[in-house]
Amino acid sequence: MNLYYKIWVDAIFSIRKKKVEATNWKLYTIIPISLLMGINLFAIFYWMKVIVNKNLPLFFGVDIFNARPLNGYISVIITFFVPFVILNYLLIFNNGRYEDLTKRYEANNGKLYKKYILYSIGLIIIPIIIQKMFFTII
Repeated sequence: MNLYYKIWVDAIFSIRKKKVEATNWKLYTIIPISLLMGINLFAIFYWMKVIVNKNLPLFFGVDIFNARPLNGYISVIITFFVPFVILNYLLIFNNGRYEDLTKRYEANNGKLYKKYILYSIGLIIIPIIIQKMFFTII
């Protein structure tokens, strides 16, 4: 949890520094980090599907609308985004907890936040590229 909070504090300071005039800086922090956490979960699900079982679903199926693409979009949002928005809100922004965290941890000028972005995107892209280059069955 210590690293999680350090990443958040770094992201908060980084966004506040860039978006000084914006009053909704919380959205500018919670949305990207929640998306990155969703990408990490997708990477875990993807590799579980590749390694363990070929029929393992990547996301929870939803059948609300008649349009299949819309149902797929809603499924991805429900699986990979909404849970992390709720979790991050409860752990960071609920009852002004971010104020205590910004006092407890120091910012690294966005370096830790940028590393988290690169690692999260690389976690899914690099192994897929390696798999496609070396392990494709012809």
